[in-house]
Amino acid sequence: MISMHFPGRMFEIHPLDEHARTSRLGKLDARAKLIGVMSFVVACALLTRIDLVFASLIVAMAFAAAGAVPVRHTLRLYLGALPFILLASLSLFLFVGFEKGVAMWARTSACLLALIILASGTETFELFSGLRRLRVPSIITTLLMLTHKYIGLLTDELSRMTVARRARGFQGGRSLLDRYALKVISYTAGMVLVRSSERADNAYEGLKSRGFEKEMIGWRTRRIAARETAFMAGMLAVSILLLAVQMELIR
Repeated sequence: MISMHFPGRMFEIHPLDEHARTSRLGKLDARAKLIGVMSFVVACALLTRIDLVFASLIVAMAFAAAGAVPVRHTLRLYLGALPFILLASLSLFLFVGFEKGVAMWARTSACLLALIILASGTETFELFSGLRRLRVPSIITTLLMLTHKYIGLLTDELSRMTVARRARGFQGGRSLLDRYALKVISYTAGMVLVRSSERADNAYEGLKSRGFEKEMIGWRTRRIAARETAFMAGMLAVSILLLAVQMELIR
């Protein structure tokens, strides 16, 4: 999940970053990917014409195909956010009209697909390192990395407690009003927080013993090569073209 660099130290890359190693975008500098993708997302958010919104969705799908991130992985992440997209689209459909509702779905889907490919095609540390090298304040990037790490601790402890419950014969409640099931689940939630807090303290002590104070040090540095420049130029050109056509159509 996170590959953190300290003087003479490097932690293993989490398996969740495995698609970054197989993606065609994996070897590109994170700064180039951040600038290119975020410019496209901003452009999509400003589009109002439904034909241009669908054009941006096609571009996002082409970008997803070019990124070579497994379709199953991309679809799983997209379906996880789909209920929220449909809720926003349904609200516009009911109060503004069918076209606005469909445009909201297509616009949000285009932005989401681009961000999924960005996150899946970039190692976690590289992504945060790219933000830091783009002059994002160090407190933000450090908090993002630590939050990402501690979410992993929570999910790990939750999976352990789930296995422990099943080993003791708990199969779930009979209904939402099952007091015994609610009691077991509440105890589980409490134990997950307690055990995760203990592991978080140990992890923090480990970071301090390796030289951590206020900011992750040893950020990877390299120059943006021609291929990164070409990627940024392509994404910026598409974004500017969409906005230019939008402004011309409005006139």
